[in-house]
Amino acid sequence: MKIGEALIKQFKTIFDMLDVLKTNKDCIKFLEELIWEDVPVSPFDYTSKVYKCKNGRYKCKNTNKYFNILTGTIFENTKISLRYWFVAIYEEQVSRKGIASTELAKRLNITQSAAWYMLQKIRKCMEKENFQKLKGTVEVDEFHAGGSLKNMHYNKKLEAREKGIFQNKTLLQGFVERGGDAVICLIPDKTDSTLIAGILRHVEHGSTLYSDDNPSYQKVPHLYNQANVVHSKGNYVSKDDKNVHTNTIESVWATLSRTIETYIHVSKKHTQNYANETTFRYNTRKMEPIDALIWLLQNLTNTRITRKEILLGIY
Repeated sequence: MKIGEALIKQFKTIFDMLDVLKTNKDCIKFLEELIWEDVPVSPFDYTSKVYKCKNGRYKCKNTNKYFNILTGTIFENTKISLRYWFVAIYEEQVSRKGIASTELAKRLNITQSAAWYMLQKIRKCMEKENFQKLKGTVEVDEFHAGGSLKNMHYNKKLEAREKGIFQNKTLLQGFVERGGDAVICLIPDKTDSTLIAGILRHVEHGSTLYSDDNPSYQKVPHLYNQANVVHSKGNYVSKDDKNVHTNTIESVWATLSRTIETYIHVSKKHTQNYANETTFRYNTRKMEPIDALIWLLQNLTNTRITRKEILLGIY
């Protein structure tokens, strides 16, 4: 079967894909048809004319730079087979709680370090799910991730308890559209301006907004239809309207918690990347795993990130 025909007929499993994409060249051709639709586009200047060169490379006329379909993506300069990358993305998506780098290393017969960098790059690519606006009925809430006291040294545990249980945790704000997608973003604090800015950024005006009784949400501009449940009094569903609750976003937080628990340690600088994984898995929950893989591959543009940036937490 030709690659073009495979795209039309669609793959049903990762094994169907690998049966067609037998070499790295096959994978590159597949990505060219999937992303470019066989019309090369320069990653340096989208308006530029492109010349085809030898060895599968192309040249941007306006910038005089060479490139291929992998340039500017998480696959740029990779020494690992693209077939392995596709399997890693599939495994990351299909695993309910994610997959640890130690386990992926065993399955692909690569080092744990290489597997860890692969997974961090894949999560980076998943972040595009967080760049959207939600509408309709949207629930909003905050979440403190990580920083479990049970994993700390005794002396640090005492210090953390004195400073407060949340001082070692990472703060996130989440949104979920009823029946739709979710968005999870790292935030620096729980001030009124920060929480309200998140709403204005990720929720369309005119939507219905449900929250808990955090006073900050009562100060949101009158651009939304608002209602809340008084969690501080033990109420989790409004007595006046059973539709008013934040149970959906709470289930997203539960999913994030399970994901983080899969890994030995998630530092603050990488928390957003793990949130990207949770968001992507939630937003593609109605897709077949192979379709979710294809969806991620279609959105590879501008996903390049270096090892140094990953180590520094620059996502």
